[in-house]
Amino acid sequence: MFKMIVLYSIVSALFIHGSSAKVAPSYIKTCPGLKSDCLKKTIEDTLPHFAKGIPELGIAPIDPLAEDHVKLILPGGFKVELHNGTMTGLRKCDIESVSYANNEANMLMHCNLTIKGVYKASGRILIVSINGDGDAKIKIKKLKLVAKIKFQDKERDGVIYHEAKDLKIEHEYGDKVIFSLTNLFQGNPELSEAVLQFLNQNWKQIAEEFGQPLVDRLVSIVSKIITKFFTVVPKDELFVD
Repeated sequence: MFKMIVLYSIVSALFIHGSSAKVAPSYIKTCPGLKSDCLKKTIEDTLPHFAKGIPELGIAPIDPLAEDHVKLILPGGFKVELHNGTMTGLRKCDIESVSYANNEANMLMHCNLTIKGVYKASGRILIVSINGDGDAKIKIKKLKLVAKIKFQDKERDGVIYHEAKDLKIEHEYGDKVIFSLTNLFQGNPELSEAVLQFLNQNWKQIAEEFGQPLVDRLVSIVSKIITKFFTVVPKDELFVD
């Protein structure tokens, strides 16, 4: 779910001018030649600042990243809603590698993310039934994200923009996913605790089987943000050959 949110932070930080920028924020430094080592360091240095958002460009904060309401029907008819959701941890992701060539950026990173909100869920996950609502907290440790972004030039009003044309993101769960959910089975705290224990014992299968629809939803949201960023900042302020 959260991979695409990571993509937003990194993509927005790539290849930007520093003090000479006319639109992009001054705290992001340039990488002449777009060399991988420089890009990696630039993103590492920029991410904590960029995560706060860029109000003057209409770019919202991405840490914390807020989503008021998400409603999904997952495999097997399992229904879940999340209200007042927030995700944190993006600004502290470890950047493993970054490269750019032939109008394509590739990125590898690891993140520890925390999602909080108020949930309502009903249906069956694997062999257990859930019918509850309460507080939700999910910790994802060392989530591996591999992102590929293809760009294309577009001219508007005599200005060239290097816009994101295609986004592909692959993810792999790392150390663990930890679920902390209250009232999983309404009116039965003992059963709720047993169900929660089952979820945490089978975290990988549950995350892989039921996480994709939520990931797709978030990818759609973040893709719009990425597209907006690259449509408001001219190419010559972002990419330095």
